[in-house]
Amino acid sequence: MAARSFAADVRKLFRDYDVESMKDYSIDLSRYEDVKTHANDIYARLVDGDMPCDNAWDAEKLNSFKEWMDSGMLP
Repeated sequence: MAARSFAADVRKLFRDYDVESMKDYSIDLSRYEDVKTHANDIYARLVDGDMPCDNAWDAEKLNSFKEWMDSGMLP
């Protein structure tokens, strides 16, 4: 499998609602730099089901995010 990128694979996982709600925590999920900086914390919250607050991600979305992390977090 080709390495995943933020622009092609990860950004689309976050809904506009997710992006707006996390701005209250000074994290912009639409910005590569923010997601890369906070990737481990974001992933932990996704796995715990704490994020997003209204509907936990399914295994496919979790795997996509983890694969992006494991493949070098390309922009």
